[in-house]
Order: sequence, then C-alpha cells, then structure tokens
Amino acid sequence: MTQTIVALSDTHEATLSKFPRALHEALASADLIIHAGDHTAMALLDELRAIGAVTAVAGNMDATPIKIALPSRQVFRFAGKMVGITHGSGPPWGIAERVSKLFPENPDLIIFGHSHVSFVGTVDGSYMVNPGQGKQSYAVIRVGEDIEARIVPL
Repeated sequence: MTQTIVALSDTHEATLSKFPRALHEALASADLIIHAGDHTAMALLDELRAIGAVTAVAGNMDATPIKIALPSRQVFRFAGKMVGITHGSGPPWGIAERVSKLFPENPDLIIFGHSHVSFVGTVDGSYMVNPGQGKQSYAVIRVGEDIEARIVPL
C-alpha cells in the first residue's frame, strides 16, 4: 500500500497562516508531514502537529526551544522503507552528497533542506528529496514498493 509524505523545509515563518490554501490541503491529506528544519518558531511546528502526524528535525535558523526539542538528524521506518531526515549545512553546491554521508545506514529515502533549492535525485543509492524553500515549494512523496517524489511550486 502506498502512503504519502508531504515534506517541507525552510519555512521561516511563525505560523502557517501566510501559506497558500493548497499547502494546507496537501498537509491535511498526508499520511506523514515531514519538516526538515528552519521552522523558526515552535508555533509553526505545533500547527503542523494539529493537522496530522509530524516528524521533524531542527535547522540552523531555528529558535533555541526547537533546537532543544528536536534532533538534528532522524532515521525511522515508514511504509516499509528506511527514511532519514536532516536539515543540512554549508553552501548549496554539493549539499546532497554531504547530506548523504551523514547517513551510514544508507536509508532508502533522505529528506533535507537548508539550500532553499529543491532537488529530487539518487545519491549513493539513496533517493534524496529537498522540498526547497517553504514559501516557494513543498514535496509530495509517495512511498510504496517504489519511492516517487514531485516538487510542487507555490
């Protein structure tokens, strides 16, 4: 059975109110919401949790309470696949390769952010997705026998 992840990163807002209705609808239909860091405020994370199941990591621009509450990296199973999440760091060029090296477990799917540049591709055997900057795009990831992602512009 295929399940759906809606992935966000780098939203840099205290609330979801500034995001389009289409994003709210996508979040409500997801089996899992993933936020790959730079929420900026705990209120946004709380709003996501009110919508559905959320897995999230802290980013470099997050407020101290978020950095205390959330790990910088997570690995878990979803729909029979191993999934890794981190925010990322450094310059945008080469970020997918740097992020890949943070996961010696070699997950099936890695979701990251930081660069504000959306990306879907395979690196070192892991399917990798960067949903891009939250005000510009998000990712819809279908996980079943295979993994398929698409970037949705806002």
